[in-house]
Amino acid sequence: MSLWEVFDMVMTDSELKSKCFTILAEQVGNVEMERFVMLINRDTFDYTEWRKDNLFPNETVDSLYDKIKAYSAAQGERRSTTASEAAR
Repeated sequence: MSLWEVFDMVMTDSELKSKCFTILAEQVGNVEMERFVMLINRDTFDYTEWRKDNLFPNETVDSLYDKIKAYSAAQGERRSTTASEAAR
């Protein structure tokens, strides 16, 4: 994959914001989404520190990588099974 292909896959800031707001609204509703945005803007919030402590506690880069590889392999197996079933 070329660098230009990678750039084409990356969302613009506007696309990212739109997608994230849509996901938040779907998951928690518009009122809670607005409240969340206000909290993030109002509070001093160090996402990097929060992520280390809360998002993947007790995980290392290597352990996450292994889980991602296993998940990708399982998804690939599932896709190939589904494709072979569809071909029948």
